[in-house]
Amino acid sequence: MSMTPSTGGAPSPARQSLPGPPPGFRLPGAIAPGGPAGRPGLPPTAEPRRPRLTDAQRSRLVRTALALVVLGAVLGYLIALVMPVQYAARASIQYTIAGENTGEFLKTDRDLTTQVVLLTSRNVLQPVADANGISVSGLGERVSAQILDESNIIQLEVRDKTRQGGIDLTNAIAARYLEVADASGPKGYLQAQLAEVRSRQGTPDADAAALTARAAALQSEIDDLNLTSNKSSVIVPAYSVEGARYPDPTMSAITGGVCGLIVALITVITLTRRWTRS
Repeated sequence: MSMTPSTGGAPSPARQSLPGPPPGFRLPGAIAPGGPAGRPGLPPTAEPRRPRLTDAQRSRLVRTALALVVLGAVLGYLIALVMPVQYAARASIQYTIAGENTGEFLKTDRDLTTQVVLLTSRNVLQPVADANGISVSGLGERVSAQILDESNIIQLEVRDKTRQGGIDLTNAIAARYLEVADASGPKGYLQAQLAEVRSRQGTPDADAAALTARAAALQSEIDDLNLTSNKSSVIVPAYSVEGARYPDPTMSAITGGVCGLIVALITVITLTRRWTRS
């Protein structure tokens, strides 16, 4: 076994230490001694607390919100009382679909929708408006029509300042609609031809036998169309709806209250932000 030669008992020199970090250097995320990073010697500062509403302020917000809601409801009710009252009259019209046309649901639905549009069209409303001394646009705003519960019944509703006036207008519109509906289809064309033939009968130069035969042929075609074509008829004449008046004070009060609630929410949010601003 070999032995390391001795140096005569002298102590071995001490191991040299590694150099330290340069001044000002620190590891990422470390806090400098004496305070936050970059601010030695200063204690950490807390975020300022946002002021809170006092009990008096909360009470004031509640009173303001309630006052706005009540004010909106009262204003809506009063406006409904001072506005001109209108009463509703209704009539029911049945649109009968011919047997050979009932196979297509979409076509049936389209036919009913077409009749609703025709019922409220200018072609129907214009003569009624002229006869009653009102504008067709003003009458159109008071007329509505809808299909009842996926049936073939069309409900016509007309509003007027008197109950009897609403009934008269509803009956006049329904009668005019039947005239336009008959005249707009093949039946209307045949009826116009028949009327022309009959007007020529009895004239000196007319061929009585030919005109009679032509009139009979046209009447036969019209009779066939009555059996095979769609047909509209009034099944419930116009009547005044009890309790239906416009505007309704109750609904107006509810609408006003909802509007007041919206204004109240905006007001509460605005005041809360203003009072709690730091």
